[in-house]
Amino acid sequence: MTIIGAGIGFLVGTLGADAAKTLPKSVIVMWVPLFVPAFLFVIGFHEAGHVLAGVLVKFDFKMYVVGPFLWEKEESGWKFKWNKNVNTFGGMVICMPTGNENLKNRFSIYSTGGPLASLLLVGISYLIFIILAPIMIAYLFALIAFLSGVIFLSTAIPFHTGGFTSDGGRIWNLQLGGDKARFELLILKIISSSTGGLRPSKLSLSDLKEALALAKKINAPFGVYLHSYFHQLNWDVGNLEAAEKHLQDYISEIESIPAGVQNAVWLDAAFYYAYAKKDLEKASFYWNLFTPAAMIPKAQIFATEASINVLKNERVDTLKKIDTAIKEIPNMLDRGIGIALQEKLVALRNQVS
Repeated sequence: MTIIGAGIGFLVGTLGADAAKTLPKSVIVMWVPLFVPAFLFVIGFHEAGHVLAGVLVKFDFKMYVVGPFLWEKEESGWKFKWNKNVNTFGGMVICMPTGNENLKNRFSIYSTGGPLASLLLVGISYLIFIILAPIMIAYLFALIAFLSGVIFLSTAIPFHTGGFTSDGGRIWNLQLGGDKARFELLILKIISSSTGGLRPSKLSLSDLKEALALAKKINAPFGVYLHSYFHQLNWDVGNLEAAEKHLQDYISEIESIPAGVQNAVWLDAAFYYAYAKKDLEKASFYWNLFTPAAMIPKAQIFATEASINVLKNERVDTLKKIDTAIKEIPNMLDRGIGIALQEKLVALRNQVS
């Protein structure tokens, strides 16, 4: 895939350079200020394809990210936020599976939506370019067609890099069958169960164990996130020793997680050591590694601050943070984690009161 990707990159670069030599300078001048808006439009169109496909297969549309722009569905409705996570500047949509029926085909359709939208945009833009040529504005649609073609190729080809798997990679894994397809289905089942409101202690331990074994067997990059589910499950049933072990396993493999997502690991660690272990030194250490981001649930941030404040004997601030955290729980993507978090916060408030 690296060789193919390099070949496509070389071809696209060469064609672009050759085309630039024959274009009027006025077109180049027009392209320079419009390149970023055109790119964001192309990304937005691609992600909209995922949204449409997700809605068609009855997934729950939760988040839409294009460059620095982020829209998230909260309990009160859609909210705009600034996206500061560089890993997701290339666009991202979160549509959560509802139910476990026919997940393989439903998720394949969802993954296909983006590349198909990009391919459609290539055709539409090129057609407009032909119709409007040689009017100057026609070259804007030529640029959009070119960029959309690049996005189509880069997402349709199966590959994994930087902690993310391409759309083509997800479809390939699901439809290929065997261990990879089984692993993908188990992950989807675990995620859909948790986001659907199944608290950590109620998750299928056999599914988690099978997924972890398969992750090791096929060297699946997503396997690192299973430590988080094991951590939450063991904490929810009161097995703090096992919960800490899985948390440390999670931390030890943090380099395989995209930089922007690593903040969630540091937050989990800070909360665990503050709330469960009452260890202010370790909690503060991990808290100082954490950086707030738009995609990190506010409820977990406030809950962690409240737990640290308890250890500092800051009663008034603790109660304020607890109340704020509880109000934010309905906005969490993962409802199962939210249920367990609310119980912890209520217990913490009773302790402080």
